Amino acid sequence: MSIEPFHLERYFADFEFETPVLFGASDCETTSVGALLDLDPAARERFEALPLSYTHSEGGREVRRAIAASYPARVGEDDILVHAAGVEVVTTLMLAALDPGDRVLVQAPCYQALRTAPEVAGAVVDRLETHPADGWRVTAEAVRAALTPRTRLVVLNSPHNPTGRVIEPSELAAIADLCAECGIRLFVDEAYRGTRFSGPIDEPSAVELGEHVAVLGLLSKGYGLPGLRLGWLVCRDRELRAAVERVKDYTTICAPAPSEFLAELAIRHRGVLLGRTRERLTTHLADLRELLEARADLFEWVAPDAGPITLPVVRPEAMKALGTAGDREVAERLRTEAGVLVIPGALFDAPAPSLRIGYGRANFGDGLQRFGEWLDRVVPV
Repeated sequence: MSIEPFHLERYFADFEFETPVLFGASDCETTSVGALLDLDPAARERFEALPLSYTHSEGGREVRRAIAASYPARVGEDDILVHAAGVEVVTTLMLAALDPGDRVLVQAPCYQALRTAPEVAGAVVDRLETHPADGWRVTAEAVRAALTPRTRLVVLNSPHNPTGRVIEPSELAAIADLCAECGIRLFVDEAYRGTRFSGPIDEPSAVELGEHVAVLGLLSKGYGLPGLRLGWLVCRDRELRAAVERVKDYTTICAPAPSEFLAELAIRHRGVLLGRTRERLTTHLADLRELLEARADLFEWVAPDAGPITLPVVRPEAMKALGTAGDREVAERLRTEAGVLVIPGALFDAPAPSLRIGYGRANFGDGLQRFGEWLDRVVPV
């Protein structure tokens, strides 16, 4: 089988640990095992006594119960299927839900797995294009216009990677109703749920919109715990959930016991962890906003609604001034000349030259200073 390379992951493999400052990270500042255990006085002794045995294939009852408690009351622990990170959720769902020749409508630009995994399943991917000129907006009208008689699944991402935009609740509800009307499943990647800048930590989820709606959740982003490699599918459709579990028997089978233990601990204390993330994101975004607005001659920017990432578009005049043909070249110059790693929008199939910037890590200030000084040096105000 020929599978398209995962361009973003290959990019990280080449440069993530070789560049002084990762300025395009999609996760938030992490914490240590010890700091997690300190959240519960009894946790350390229990963790040290934890048997390193297999866990239940669907996820242990304790971690599923904790996950369910972060969703609306109608979501129960039996609606949760624990995975080893989010990309496994995407892959197992697509293999379970799709047959060769089915069509899938995928929001674009996107995290590549959302369009590649359906292709691995033999489906044909149609793109739901969004654009910076209209705020990267997703509408039910656009979804309806893009559906075909063979569409079996609509795939959205909110909060969105790489733009940080959130689909308006009224539009998301209308899309869910449209999918129900057409007999189509709706899958929403909610990897960044819990990273809104205000409002309740347990923010609304698309899973509330019907049993035909499934969502992805994980610990890597707002919780800042990518090293646990743990994510989950929330699916109230028993038939689909069972099909996903059968596929998962051929991937990881079950999650690591230490990851499940620490995940359950983190989710029970999500108010503390996500609260810290919110404070950092709010502060860092204000600093980033100041720079991007000061250099509006270089960037067209739609401010994010949530999450630790955003996607400024590089204006044509700026591309000309930089003497580069694409955002990959801009990113390469930033890496080699300023020591900061941003992510080219081309890796998400963005419609215009753009750069994904991440502002969720503690060393963001260092990256912002390097970025700003480089801009002022190569394209003086």
